[in-house]
Amino acid sequence: MFVCLVLLSASAQAQSNPPDLAGVWKTSYVSLDDPRWTLTDLACSGWCSLEAFSYLDDLLKNPKNNDRSIKELLAEAQKHAKNKLDALLTPQAKKQQAEYDPANDPAVDCKPDGDGLRHQITAPLPIRIDQYEDKVVINYEYWKAVRTVYLDGRDHPENGKPDRLGHSIGHYEDQTLVIETAQILPALISLPGGYIRHSSDALLIERYTRNGDRLDLVWEVIDPAHFKTPYVGVKSSLHEPDWELDEFVCEAITGEF
Repeated sequence: MFVCLVLLSASAQAQSNPPDLAGVWKTSYVSLDDPRWTLTDLACSGWCSLEAFSYLDDLLKNPKNNDRSIKELLAEAQKHAKNKLDALLTPQAKKQQAEYDPANDPAVDCKPDGDGLRHQITAPLPIRIDQYEDKVVINYEYWKAVRTVYLDGRDHPENGKPDRLGHSIGHYEDQTLVIETAQILPALISLPGGYIRHSSDALLIERYTRNGDRLDLVWEVIDPAHFKTPYVGVKSSLHEPDWELDEFVCEAITGEF
């Protein structure tokens, strides 16, 4: 009983003293000249798995590589990431990669309907986080999307209708906001070597940790139909207290933002 009370007290304290994640956070895509970025941040912008980020960071920090170009080191990291991914993908996922046609990418016609949650959270445009006692609201410049993450202890609804952004619940672990999202409509995931479409049973876990004026995100896709173990990626953002989100404009010819 004493142990249970201690655990409950610690949990309540963690919830009542959450990390301050509020405000606008920008990516390197919109601020390449900000000196707070590391070289690994800039090289890994938008594509790195956790494995690739760590591998490239080690290459860049190794004095033995001082005479090698960034382009060469990046190519080595990308090759390493693809080899690791090949061992992670199921036969079904590899088949999807081989059959992918970029002409069918949902972003080409500038409609968000088929553009999934994983791309939403890793898109290179700024976000704004608003924190409340029972929820966190994330506003994205990309697609002007809005997500509500419930912190009130609820579970995912039974027989809930799948949605592009899914249903998100969360909690704080020390200074990290942990979000679990389920009931996500199947959507394309960009991977080294090609795209796959995750299944309707996929879960997406996000862990946001503030380190000074950095917001470091580690995300993972849990989808046994396509990944033998969770596929884990990273994204970092910088705090910009004076920024506001801009109007999002999509160019339908290229599908780029």
